[in-house]
Parts: sequence; C-alpha cells; structure tokens
Amino acid sequence: MKIREVWGGADDRMTATSDVEKFVRFYNSEFGKKILVKEAEYLKNELRGRKKILDVGCGIGYFEEILSELNIIGLDSSKEALEEARKRSDKKFVLGDAEHLGFPDGSFDGAFTMTTLEFLEDYKKAVDEVTKVLEPRGKFVAMILNPESEYFKSHIRRPGSYFGRIKHTRPKEIEEYISKFFTVTGEYFLGIRGQEIFDTHDKYLAALYVVKGTGLVPIRYFYS
Repeated sequence: MKIREVWGGADDRMTATSDVEKFVRFYNSEFGKKILVKEAEYLKNELRGRKKILDVGCGIGYFEEILSELNIIGLDSSKEALEEARKRSDKKFVLGDAEHLGFPDGSFDGAFTMTTLEFLEDYKKAVDEVTKVLEPRGKFVAMILNPESEYFKSHIRRPGSYFGRIKHTRPKEIEEYISKFFTVTGEYFLGIRGQEIFDTHDKYLAALYVVKGTGLVPIRYFYS
C-alpha cells in the first residue's frame, strides 16, 4: 500500500508523516511481513529478466529493499515516504507524479504498481504514462485492491482506514483500459482472512486483483 498524495501545507505534512509511520508499523509487524513477502515473490516471478523496472507509487520503498537483485527505480509523490525509502535501500528514488512520470519514452522494460491506480484521480492518465515510458513488449504488472474480498470489506469499515480513500472500485474496468495497450491476463491473488494468509484465486477471499500485461508493438515498428 502506497502514499501517493502531494502534500501541501503543515496539516498535509503531518498527515503524510502519520501515514508513513502507519505503513512502517504495518510492514514491520509479522502480519505485514508475510504479506510483503508474498507480494514480492509474485513481482519477482513476473518481472524476472527485466533489466530496468519502474515502481510507480513506491511509498516507503519496501520492494526496492526486499527485491534488491532487481534494478528498480522508485517513484512517489510523497517527500516523507521517499525519505523513509532512502533509509531502506540505496536504489534510486524520484519525487514525481504517476500521471506525469517525466521519463523519456522507452526508458524501462518493466513497471509495476502496488495498490496505486485505484487511488488516483485519473488512473487512465497514469496507464498512458506507463505505456509511454515502457519499451515495446515491456511488462506491466498492476496489483489492485479487490473490493469484493473479505479483507477489503473488513478493513474499509474501520474508522480512518486508508482504504476509505479509494476512488475506483472496479478492477475489471482498470484491466479493460490497460488492455488497450497491453496483451493482458488477470487473476485474483493473496487470500487474507483474519491473520491468515494463503493462496487463492477466489474473488471473495483474494485481497488483490492483478493485471499482467505485455506491451503491444506499435505498427510503426513493423515498418522501421
């Protein structure tokens, strides 16, 4: 789960700091560590062999830390999150906006988002940006919260839950838009019930819906 908002005044900075502290506590817990390991294993398998990978919405840099063997650049809109990320990993971290990535076209051959797109005002613009910065046949993995899961429903009922900030609650709609630029497959992943974590593809038990896409080659490449 990531910290994505661009914080402005003093109240915003306090909120950002509070969010960073919450994420640190969560991922330092035994429960959080188990989730992180499962997510990291999944990403490692899907992005194996990719030479330069962009993590859009990297938050406090846990995947950069745990997937140290992968060449990952982390991007996030929160200065506070990136300060924490730089304590955890010596990888490159960039302050930026998912809807305006700012990298040259074709800069990466892999990219991923972890519970990021569904929190953005304009996820389509973010997907457009990812498409631009990926090479033809680049790999994109989008992990999206599954609102139909027991985990999501129990979490969103909690006062002050971060899940309450979600802006898009239909992962299949996000998948449909991604499919305009990528050959995609989707699957439910990461069963969570209470403190139990298990493998499942059941949409009522899986906390995440994962869209995996390989970039379509633009027509111009066939004639170049």
